[in-house]
Amino acid sequence: MINRKDQIHAALYNAAVDAGFMLYARVELVHNKVMVKDLLEDTPDFEVTFTGTDISDMDVHVEGVDNSKQIADSRI
Repeated sequence: MINRKDQIHAALYNAAVDAGFMLYARVELVHNKVMVKDLLEDTPDFEVTFTGTDISDMDVHVEGVDNSKQIADSRI
């Protein structure tokens, strides 16, 4: 039986490999950030934030990205 840590690792791994990105932490004085580095194109790194208290209201935010369009276009 696979545990939750293994499931989360597999989901992150598959998303990162399929989409060509990596996540890393940027430590700052005010707050730490989860950053995304594009491995396919030479674009500036950007911050990603996760909001919500449980799976029913989970959301992922990237500045300049319309979440409602992303959800409508999702293959999930």
